Amino acid sequence: MDFTWHLAFAFFIRICLIFFAQWYDDSSTGVHYTDVDYTVFTNAAEHILVGDSPYMRPTYRYTPLIAVLLIPNVLLNCWGKLLFSMFDLATAIVIQRIVSKSHPDQSNFCAHLWLYNPLSIIISTRGNADSISCFLVLLTLYAHIQNNYLLSAICFATSVHVRIYPIIFGFTYYLNIDSEKNNMSIARTIFYAILPTRKKIMFVVVFVLSLIVETLPWYYLYGQKFLDESYLYHISRLDVRHNFSVYFYVNYLLSGMDEMLIMSFHSLATKLPLLILLGSISLKFSRSEELPFCLFCLTFVMVTFNSVLTSQYFVWFASFLPLCYSFHDFTFIEIINLIMIWAVPQIGWLAFAYCLEFLGINTFKLIWVQSLMFFIANLNVLWIFIDNYKYNKLKKKL
Repeated sequence: MDFTWHLAFAFFIRICLIFFAQWYDDSSTGVHYTDVDYTVFTNAAEHILVGDSPYMRPTYRYTPLIAVLLIPNVLLNCWGKLLFSMFDLATAIVIQRIVSKSHPDQSNFCAHLWLYNPLSIIISTRGNADSISCFLVLLTLYAHIQNNYLLSAICFATSVHVRIYPIIFGFTYYLNIDSEKNNMSIARTIFYAILPTRKKIMFVVVFVLSLIVETLPWYYLYGQKFLDESYLYHISRLDVRHNFSVYFYVNYLLSGMDEMLIMSFHSLATKLPLLILLGSISLKFSRSEELPFCLFCLTFVMVTFNSVLTSQYFVWFASFLPLCYSFHDFTFIEIINLIMIWAVPQIGWLAFAYCLEFLGINTFKLIWVQSLMFFIANLNVLWIFIDNYKYNKLKKKL
């Protein structure tokens, strides 16, 4: 089947689920298929439509750009889901283009891995805007591996404006520019990788200017509230409700404390290991042929160590998996084993969360234990991915 037909069929699947959501959400089950954020987006769009701030809608913590894009949703309730699904398909096209540069014979198959991925399908059809972020992140990568650093910097700034998490890729992109293979010592290699060059300086300047141009108009319209809700909230967020994060129970215990010293130490203790890992991975896998795998590892680590972790975050690193397919040689049994290692702790977590939410049983500590198990499972999965990475195997043989 031609790739265009796969795009059409994948879009048809998403349309069917969108119509299913319209019917299911009107039922009396009390459980909705549509993400609660979709209602938040729509309410924020309604505020913009009448000339108010989107932040008049409580819990709207995104760039106003998303609310602007969803203004048609006020009249056509499924518009946003259709828009997110279109970005989902565009992501598959970018995946095909990226893979075709290194493995042309596998490019269509890798794109299919995204088109028919249940996670990507569900995220977009539930009305979650992360499909826009995934598209922008992969478009940045595509421009970067083509050495189009001007376009890459602009796309990178846009991706950070829409969703702040891609900022973790900045150091990797910087190191990748003008990188060369050599036989120098590790210290000299790191020194020359960090050393500024004309292209590196151009990338940084264009990124900063683009981010200012995209951000300043919204700051002019909505003031400090825009910065607080869209960016600063996500940096300092401590969600005391149960979530997959290994830190949620500690955050819950510390939520009633006002001691600045304790909170500062807690913030440092949770962020320092993450920063060290992000920097180490960037230095290890920053060459162009390793860039997709590097971004996958960075995202996986960031999600695993984040103080807030929900299932919608999984799509952030899942968007890189099709790009990494050609650089791994897992057997079918090994793939099933990986899925089980990653999924079983989640099933246990969901079971205890159900007991807490719906049965009223105090399972807070058991949920935390499952969060610890999920954290360990994530580290195990990442280790297996890195150990199986073909470039590592080649280095071992040499």
